[in-house]
Amino acid sequence: MCADLKALTVMNGKDFIKLAQILVDIGARYGSFPVSEVLGDMHTLALKHLPRMYNQVKVKVTCALGSNACWGIGVTCHCHNVGSDAYYVLTAHQVEGLQMKRYVLGIKEVDGKETGEQVHQWVLNVLSEFVMSEMRTIYVTDSKVSSAALLKAGMCLRCSACALNSTVKSVLNERTLQAQNMPEVSELVSNCMQLMSSLEQSNLTQELFNLQEQRAPPCWNSVADSLLLVHEKYDQIRELISGRKELKRLQNCNKGLLSNLTAILAPVKEAVIELSCENKPTLQLVLPTYVKLEKLFTSKANDAGSVSKLCHLFLEALKENFKVEAAHKVAMVLDPHLKHLRSVPHYQQEEVINRVCEMISDVGQSCVEEIDFEPTRKKLCGISENSKMSPSKHAVQDERLGKSEVFEYLKEPVPSVTSDLFLYWSGATQKHPLLAKLAFWLLAVPAVGARSDCVITFNETCSGRQKSQLTQEVMNKLMFLRSNLQ
Repeated sequence: MCADLKALTVMNGKDFIKLAQILVDIGARYGSFPVSEVLGDMHTLALKHLPRMYNQVKVKVTCALGSNACWGIGVTCHCHNVGSDAYYVLTAHQVEGLQMKRYVLGIKEVDGKETGEQVHQWVLNVLSEFVMSEMRTIYVTDSKVSSAALLKAGMCLRCSACALNSTVKSVLNERTLQAQNMPEVSELVSNCMQLMSSLEQSNLTQELFNLQEQRAPPCWNSVADSLLLVHEKYDQIRELISGRKELKRLQNCNKGLLSNLTAILAPVKEAVIELSCENKPTLQLVLPTYVKLEKLFTSKANDAGSVSKLCHLFLEALKENFKVEAAHKVAMVLDPHLKHLRSVPHYQQEEVINRVCEMISDVGQSCVEEIDFEPTRKKLCGISENSKMSPSKHAVQDERLGKSEVFEYLKEPVPSVTSDLFLYWSGATQKHPLLAKLAFWLLAVPAVGARSDCVITFNETCSGRQKSQLTQEVMNKLMFLRSNLQ
């Protein structure tokens, strides 16, 4: 059986049929023969045709990104670990029709000697091959990519999973726990980490992981996962290691403390999984997630013992690492079920609405003529009725139109039926054209930059033996084709 069914579509192509007919004719004339004698080495043959196939798909991707009718696109630049190696993966995100589409534009092996500026320059060089310079861009990156450098080229957001990962890591690292005089927590974390490490080395974790229905993105915290897994599968782990020396380590785990700690960590992991959903918008969930976790840590900060001290640490770490930017706030308003900002404190609600008006004003100046979802403004002799206005008057009118749209949208009742956000905004393009364009841009930007399918594609495309035979350029083209050839 064919492991990848997409490969079967090649048999319907004209080139395959032509090649098959040639082989049949040769066989009829000369009798049976090994196909390898005619075609040669398949690996060499594939690499010979790689540049042509790459250019064909590159044209399709460039056309798809060039036909974007929104104000901009989302771009993620995130580091992915594949075995002992690490790669930056650059991906473009946009909405096509009512579907979220993403295109892997390039990969680059991580070089520890490179600065954030050099990675930023690589990002710009790759983007220049696919995207016009005037296209507005929102970047989502991990901590290894310089956000300060990317801010020069557009808005830059930190991957939400990386932010929550840093939050957990900064609290549960040994130095912090020692400084806070929490040896019992430090011992529990150490026992769970070493226990899971021993199970992995003995290939005993596969059975445990098979029972987990939802997996977090690659940039999630392994320390938190170890604690959660030991708590959830305590009895099963005890059976697996019965009679082994690791059993003593499990018995030394403080079950009461472990239960209290996982009550804090489980909602954090649930938030990471929700924010990393790959088939629907997630950027609008960042602010509600921050508020929800802040309330969780605050509510448990009054508990007795170590839990109270841990929650105070988590609150500080959350504020330091999980930054809610203007784009997150605006995206939340663009969700009709979240637009009334009930999860946001009253003193912040006015600021959030002002952010929406500001963003429409910033990116919407002189864009009244560009709205092409459903043109509704009358034109005479091909000239807009506003074309004779000065740029300053255009800006004032655009700002007024934007504010009018925002407040009219906010007054509308919340839809009774939970619908797809892109379906909702496709039906609102005539009533709220500026907001609709903004929604189709922002809601296509993912909250999390890492993608689990990238690691899988890496492993399938470049095995250890094969990787040593490939140059960086060939690997880049293979990953590009594997990700975008559909």
